[in-house]
This record gives sequence, C-alpha cells and structure tokens, in this order.
Amino acid sequence: MYDRIICAIGLGSRERAERLLRTSRALLSTGGELTVAHIVERFPPGRENPDDWAVSVIGEAEEKLDALCRRLGITASIDVRMGTASRTLLTVANERNADLIVLATHTSDILDRIFGSTVEYVIRHAECSVLVERADKTLRNGTTKTDSTKKKP
Repeated sequence: MYDRIICAIGLGSRERAERLLRTSRALLSTGGELTVAHIVERFPPGRENPDDWAVSVIGEAEEKLDALCRRLGITASIDVRMGTASRTLLTVANERNADLIVLATHTSDILDRIFGSTVEYVIRHAECSVLVERADKTLRNGTTKTDSTKKKP
C-alpha cells in the first residue's frame, strides 16, 4: 500500500481514466492521499492571449476530473498544470512527496521514437515507484487484448 499516489490522467479514453483511478484507489493505504494530475502541453497556434486560453482549459479539465472522481466515489485532489508532461508530472510528484506514480502508455508514434515518451522519461527520472498500465494491443482479428479476454454473454 502507498501513502501518497499521483494518478496521471492524459487525453485517453474515459474507460482508461476510470481504470487508472480505480487502480490508484486500490493501492492507496487507509488515510492516504490521492492526487489526480493532468498536464496541458499543447498551446494552440495563433492565440493572442495564452492566459485566457490556459485558464479556460485548466478550469475545464479540473471540472471533468472532479466529476469523474465524484462519480466513482473517489476522494482526490485535482492538480491541472501547463508544461511538459514528463517534467511537470515529476514536479507534482516531488512537491507531494509521492511514493507512487500511476500512468498509462499510449500507442507510440514517430514523435515518441524521436524524442522519447512521457512514460519512458518518468520511469527513468522518478524518485518514487512507477506503475504503468500498458496500452491495449490490437490483435490480428481486429480486437484488442482487453476485448478478447472479456467473457461473452
């Protein structure tokens, strides 16, 4: 069990976010602190006033994450920030003295191959344990590994 967990929620599906939150709650010790972190990385081109945009995006993300936690009955602090996902996530973990970071992979793309992934950076530089949920793999028949393990009615 862990006393201070950072659960990193990215832009993936709601189902994945729910799995990450449930996993985090299951690993949290009684009286422990769960922080749900979301990092906004991309600044839209052509914006004249990034502050208005940032405030809007951060506020919307906080509301959605708070609603998701309430719906799942999970008590958590919400921490939404702007910055580079990997470095900002590590900053949150260090500030909160986290003993576990929970995050998920995604299907890698060319940018990951060139610059490295957020998950890879966090694993290499975190001062605490890191739990990684792997992305669903697509099987030859077109289903995902998760789909193929579900029982049929």
